[in-house]
Amino acid sequence: MKKTLIGLFASSALVLGTSAIGSSATAAPTKVYPGTVVTTTAIASTAVKAENKRFTVRVVVTAGNATVSEGSATVIFGGKRYVGPVFNGLATFRVKAPKVNKTKFKTLKANFKVVGGSVFKPSSASKKILIRNIAKK
Repeated sequence: MKKTLIGLFASSALVLGTSAIGSSATAAPTKVYPGTVVTTTAIASTAVKAENKRFTVRVVVTAGNATVSEGSATVIFGGKRYVGPVFNGLATFRVKAPKVNKTKFKTLKANFKVVGGSVFKPSSASKKILIRNIAKK
């Protein structure tokens, strides 16, 4: 009788304890704080280009270990503006090098703009590109 009573008490305590642990309590909803995650923008392109030729520019947007999947990137080069979406932290552009009278450096600028309500902050970068003049023979 004593063993049965102890077993019954232990099994009821076990059942009550596991039901309390496994209860379906709801967690507090997560809050979104817009503009709190710092981003870094980098430009991936070779540094020397021939004038009047097209080349690929990759704008890489990172935010620590998070993937930046929303927003747009803008590239300004040679007086022209190129705009495109950022997908998985990357935006790719086909840019045309300007004509130059002599070989000189031009600045390529890239900006990352966020979508309204995003947790990411805007960022920008610039890179000097050497544009070679192709002498006509």
